Amino acid sequence: MTEKSTVRTREMGVELKAQREARQMSLREVARRAHWSASKVSGWENGRRISPIDAAIYLAHCGTEAAERERLLHLTRPPSELYWVRPYFDPLVDPMKSLIVQENLATAVISNSPMALPGMLQTEDYVRTIYELSGRYTTDRLKLLVQARIDRQQLLQRRNPPQCLYFVYEHTLRSILRDPALMHEQLQYLVLAANLPHCTIRVVPASAPPFHLIGSRFTILEFAEHPPVAYEETFATGLFIDERVAVEAFYVLRTRLEQAALSERESREFLVRLAEEFDLMAN
Repeated sequence: MTEKSTVRTREMGVELKAQREARQMSLREVARRAHWSASKVSGWENGRRISPIDAAIYLAHCGTEAAERERLLHLTRPPSELYWVRPYFDPLVDPMKSLIVQENLATAVISNSPMALPGMLQTEDYVRTIYELSGRYTTDRLKLLVQARIDRQQLLQRRNPPQCLYFVYEHTLRSILRDPALMHEQLQYLVLAANLPHCTIRVVPASAPPFHLIGSRFTILEFAEHPPVAYEETFATGLFIDERVAVEAFYVLRTRLEQAALSERESREFLVRLAEEFDLMAN
C-alpha cells in the first residue's frame, strides 16, 4: 500500500468491513455492485483513505441504516476546525508561536501545569534542564528554544499584561532536577512573580486530590471580544480547543483546583519557606 494509513482511516476500514460482514457479503460482491476493483475495496478496509462519496456508496450497498451511516461518514471528514493540532515534529509548524499570538491577544491566562512549572514562570536554567531531558535537540536548537521561552516571558512585563493565574504543584516544586541551587533560584523567581499585581500563583499542596492524574497541562485563554480557548500541551503536539463544551470542562477543573489550592497569601508564604529550604540544601 503506497498511501500511509492513519488512526482515523484504519478505524474506518474496520467499520466498513464490519458492515459488510454483518450483511454476509463478500468483498468481491461489494466491489461488483459498485463497479470497483476488489483491490480498491480491500485497500479501504485495510486503512487506505476513502472519500465521503465512496464511503456513502459502500455503506448504501451494505444497507447501513441512516444513523449508523452518519456516524461512520464522520470518520471520512476533515478534523473539526474547533480542534487545531500544532505538531512539534513538523519543521513547518511552530506551536509556540501560535501560543504566543494567543497569549498576547488574551485579557486573562489561566494555567495548570501538574508535571512541570508553567513555561511563563521558568528560569533559564530550569528551561534548559527540561529541554535537555527530552534528548531530542541539538546544542544550537536548544539555545534557540531556551531564548524563545525567555523572550515569551516578556508578556508579564509589558504594559497592560493579561491577568494571569498559575496553578503549581507542591510535588513539582520539591523536585530538585539537577541540584538544589537550581530550584532555589527558581523558587526566588516564583516569589518575585507572585508579587506582580497581575500575576497570581496558587500552590496545589501534596495533600490535595491527585489532579495530576486527570491529564496534561492546560491553559485557558480569555479574550475581550472572543469566546475563551483552551490549549493543551503534550510531548508531541499543542492542541487549541474552541469547542464550547470542552472549554467549559476546563473551567470545571479550574474551579476544583481553586477549592483545593492554598490561598494566594498562603502560596506566597509556602514559596518563601521552600526557597529557604533549597538554599540550606544548596549550602
